[in-house]
Amino acid sequence: MDEDDEPQGSGGNQQSQIELDNRTEQGFLSFYRGLPEARCRCCMSFCQCCGFSRQTCKSATTVRIFDRQDYYSVHGDDAVLVAKEFYHTLAVIKHIGTVPYVTMSQLMFETILRELLLLRQNRVEVYAREGGKNSNAWVLSRRGSPGNLQQFEDMLFTGNSEMSTSAVVMAIKLGVDDGNRMVGVSFADATQRTISVCQFADNDQFSNLEALTVQISAKECLFTSEAGSADCARVRVVLERGGILVTDRKRADFASKDLVQDLNRLLRLPESTSAASLPEMDLVYGMASTAALVKYLELLSDASNFGQFRIKPFDLGQYMRLDAAAVRALNLVASPLDGGNKTMNLTGLLNKCKTAQGQRLLAQWVKQPLTNLAQIEERLNIVELLAENSDLRVALQEDHLRRMPDLHRISKRFQRGKATLQDCVRLYQVCVRLPALRTALEGYVNHAQYGAIVSERFVNSLGEIIADCAKLEELVETTIDLERTEQHEFVIKPTFDERLAALRAQSDEIGSQIHQQLNIAARDLSLEPNKVLKLENNAQFGYFFRVSRAQEAALRTSKKYTTIDTKKDGVRFVSPKLRALNDEFAQLKKDYDDIQSTLATEVIKVAGGYCEPLELLNALVAELDVFASFAHISVSAPTPYVRPVVSAKGEGNIRLFGARHPCLEVQDDVAFIANDVALVRGKSELQIITGPNMGGKSTYIRQVGVVVLLAQIGCFVPCASAEVCIVDSILARVGAGDSQLKGVSTFMAEMLETASILKSASKDSLIIIDELGRGTSTYDGFGLAWAISEHIATKIHGFCLFATHFHELTALADTVPTVSNLHVSALTDNGTLTLLYRVRPGVCDQSFGIHVAQMADFPTKVVEMAKRKALELEDFQGHDHGDDSANVGGDAKRMRMMDDTAIAVRKAV
Repeated sequence: MDEDDEPQGSGGNQQSQIELDNRTEQGFLSFYRGLPEARCRCCMSFCQCCGFSRQTCKSATTVRIFDRQDYYSVHGDDAVLVAKEFYHTLAVIKHIGTVPYVTMSQLMFETILRELLLLRQNRVEVYAREGGKNSNAWVLSRRGSPGNLQQFEDMLFTGNSEMSTSAVVMAIKLGVDDGNRMVGVSFADATQRTISVCQFADNDQFSNLEALTVQISAKECLFTSEAGSADCARVRVVLERGGILVTDRKRADFASKDLVQDLNRLLRLPESTSAASLPEMDLVYGMASTAALVKYLELLSDASNFGQFRIKPFDLGQYMRLDAAAVRALNLVASPLDGGNKTMNLTGLLNKCKTAQGQRLLAQWVKQPLTNLAQIEERLNIVELLAENSDLRVALQEDHLRRMPDLHRISKRFQRGKATLQDCVRLYQVCVRLPALRTALEGYVNHAQYGAIVSERFVNSLGEIIADCAKLEELVETTIDLERTEQHEFVIKPTFDERLAALRAQSDEIGSQIHQQLNIAARDLSLEPNKVLKLENNAQFGYFFRVSRAQEAALRTSKKYTTIDTKKDGVRFVSPKLRALNDEFAQLKKDYDDIQSTLATEVIKVAGGYCEPLELLNALVAELDVFASFAHISVSAPTPYVRPVVSAKGEGNIRLFGARHPCLEVQDDVAFIANDVALVRGKSELQIITGPNMGGKSTYIRQVGVVVLLAQIGCFVPCASAEVCIVDSILARVGAGDSQLKGVSTFMAEMLETASILKSASKDSLIIIDELGRGTSTYDGFGLAWAISEHIATKIHGFCLFATHFHELTALADTVPTVSNLHVSALTDNGTLTLLYRVRPGVCDQSFGIHVAQMADFPTKVVEMAKRKALELEDFQGHDHGDDSANVGGDAKRMRMMDDTAIAVRKAV
């Protein structure tokens, strides 16, 4: 290693730490070079020279980090990645031989770890030395992935950092049952200690699977691929489209022969009940996925997991189905395009939560809109109560919720045996605040309309939790010295144990004698105590005397005192008596700490028994936080939101008056133009919207989807008034782009999304299509657009908003009675285009493409040439270079081409 090498970001004194002897570094290089190599990034297969199996070979998304005790290092390609992405310079790269490396301090390591696991969807492996600093034996000490953060939670969420995201890892097993394509899914939330299982039939586009991945917000998926399997390839496309990290596992991992035995140890089951009797065991493919999940998370290796997990079935139909395209089209979650503006996505806009658990629940609800009318109405009732009673809402947010810690995170510390007395005190502080929270809510139990909901959902539950935690309060008050917590000292009360009381009394006596030694030394040395002669204490020497260097001469006249050291700030010294008292005081402190540690362990163990009611409190606090956030955003919007009138699935219509897009109306310098929406069964089920670019077509169709989704998560909506019927899914085809790495063109991407819509939509779906068919020739694109819209209108009969630039598509309204035409209005005056952003009935009578080019400051010559070319094309289409018969023949040919395309689409469907 170069002599001048110095670890970056870890201090100049680390020169000697990284400059190990040649034998140690050569041993490390031998170990490093013997590690499995990464799979080929180009083809996602594995290097032939590696010699490792598919499961043991290093994934291209894995970053290896080496723990050198005082700092960390990364090597090879990982070093280049860290240098470029985190240090933003290659100057930090050094070399061991020919291997590049970069070093990191503890703080930098934790920062990079959070970025890799929580944002960049990387896996992380940490290796540590076994047997001391200079050992050549390295072992894998920790590993983590976006869906499995358990081994890094103490680093990812340190200090005041709360867990605002949940790590969900899922496993998929494909199968065939009675000729149907079956999908078995199991997914775990390690933070909640739950395993959910489901099994369902799916189409060849795996639309149900895609909806499930959105609903559960999966971060990682365990999957085994069969060579040449078209279904496996399609599943990978679905997972990659949703930004889910795919982890390859062996087929043997999905074997469930030992699963019953494993679940008997993991699950919280009633006495004399076996996992074999659970109804979930009938889901063959789902339980095979569960077997892979248990192995991957290594749940059986942690004894604290035993008897703590719950398994439950997951009903895919309990929530609205959203595909990945709908999540993007409706801007449900943050995107790099938001530029850090939290209000550019729906979750960020709604997030006025005061707690970490509230933020997690809000992110979950946004992707899980309800389909049960009673549940939606109950949520709307609570939001209405909080919206109408600002005193209650403000009191909840500012006086109660803001002070609530992440109870789930604290509970996990108890379950894992890592809790401290400070955690006990935090739980105590929560418990003593609960009566005030209950009192604030009790004032509304007699509310004529919503009193029953407040009582059943919150007040009664809080009463039970307060009763359950009364003993916890008593325990903390009896055992922990609460007065010293104000100085951030968390210790057992001396009066709690006779041994502690005796040791404290002896310590106080010795402490008094130590302070008497100051006066004795002052008389001996003729120095003034506490001013010239001082008594000090530190961890290295215990108690000692100190005088300034100017008073050092006084020490030379007395042989009673021994000098410890001489520094700029003075001379430190002791007497034989002070040294003896020091030793006695240190032994008493050690005895005291040993007994206190034993007692603290017992107190923490007893406090850990209250985790179950505290988990219930955590869920209640999260719900209150989300409801208060919904109410807050509803009343504080530029124009207040209103409560929607919601009708059951299959009944009613979607009628929105003065509808607005909630994210756009809050942006600076935006004066949003509201519009009405009327999707009526049997009359205007499919609406074709035409008009100029930038005229508001896309915003109009998106805001309808957002309003419907808001209503079904139980929030008020940005309208003057709103009638919404429950939809089972929102499906979107908006703004597809190329994916060269996957070999998918823009046109193919939009065809795949549209195929998924046609095969999964029902009469209760809301479909949003924007600019379909632009990626191919005009005739093919128009033919596809016509065939798809006709199929939706005549076969599916779901609500559909179809924005297009194919003005000829508006003729569909003449043949299908449930199709209606809308257009975005605009004015042209002396070649100037004025966009009005008003959506009106009827067809747009002209194209404004050239006007938009003028607004973009195209060169004048280019604009004039475009106008001439447009006139030539219109003249060509109108006369077809021949007589009317030729023109008729051309029209007939174009119609035949369109019909052929339409027939092909119908056959595919």
